[in-house]
Amino acid sequence: MTIATVSYAGKTVVAEPLTPEGFAKYGSVISPDHQVLGAPTKGAGNVFTEPDIVKPVGFYSQSKFETKSHCSFNLQRFLPPAGLDREAKKYTMTVIERHPLSTQTFFPMGVDEKEAAYLVVATENDSDGLPDLNKLRAFVARGGQSVTYGAAVWHGSTCSVRGQLDMTMFMYTNGVAADITELVQIEGGLSIEY
Repeated sequence: MTIATVSYAGKTVVAEPLTPEGFAKYGSVISPDHQVLGAPTKGAGNVFTEPDIVKPVGFYSQSKFETKSHCSFNLQRFLPPAGLDREAKKYTMTVIERHPLSTQTFFPMGVDEKEAAYLVVATENDSDGLPDLNKLRAFVARGGQSVTYGAAVWHGSTCSVRGQLDMTMFMYTNGVAADITELVQIEGGLSIEY
């Protein structure tokens, strides 16, 4: 549901590499190259475990609608969006979204772990609860990295910077569009270089 249209006259945003520390204000990142610092211990399966690296949450008890929520895993297939110039490595983002009552996690599938796969874009609220585009940050996520946007965090739609990109997406939902997603249109777009 579109709740507002805003304009942006600021500078081009330059994307940085996605790291758990850099993204911490907006949610969580699963990035084995950053988080698995030792070798797995010997034993059944040679497993290294980093417990509770992401904590999915749903706040649908706060909804004004009397509905129940459930956990939903979705398969999503992305192609490079309109506004993406892969040759120039530029993207013009025209919409930003948030999910007020749930975190949202994306797991890329079938992509080389070192390949630049998608852009992650997030920002804080301004004083009116709309996205503060002047504080927007962009990150380049590799195929071996997953991202979780915190509940009510403004973020860009998934932007594949390769060809086709398949992802598993996890979030809580109650089936009520007004609870699930809020959109803000960016008049004239916002330019991101990656």
